[in-house]
Amino acid sequence: MNPHTEQSGVTGTLTRFVMGVGHVVSYINGILVLVIVLQVLLRYAFGRGLVSLEELEWHLWAVAFLFGLSYCVAHDSNIRMDLVCRKLSARSREWMDAFGILFLVLPFVVVMFVHGLDFVHHSWVLSERSEAPLGLPFRWVIKSFVPICMAMLGLAALARLIRAFEILRKRS
Repeated sequence: MNPHTEQSGVTGTLTRFVMGVGHVVSYINGILVLVIVLQVLLRYAFGRGLVSLEELEWHLWAVAFLFGLSYCVAHDSNIRMDLVCRKLSARSREWMDAFGILFLVLPFVVVMFVHGLDFVHHSWVLSERSEAPLGLPFRWVIKSFVPICMAMLGLAALARLIRAFEILRKRS
């Protein structure tokens, strides 16, 4: 089943939105590879790496990872307790997914989103920058991806939850 193309209504719209953003953000990985190659070339061919490139590497990786969470949920490729789920009926698996989303994923998203906003605000107020002398400025930019990506994860989880209840309703 291809979850992002077979859905309609709100679920399909949310899933397609998350998948679209995920596809756009996936190009960050290409940029990350280029930055890593440049950093390795500078360090080993010219004997001098750049702190700003090192920091850019982990910034790009963090953004790709955080957006990847919502992409995995929207694509329904997240890791579950497969050893347990394999023995359950399809209906029981949907109930387990719904329970996990309601009581684990969504509370996590809310807590991370709310605290992420404080995290970004604090960084913005302090005009936080890297502690390294030649590091990147505007640390709030990278920190702002925490609440943004948590919102995306919340949308993906909500779409998956609605889909689980739709499947359960159809099978009852």
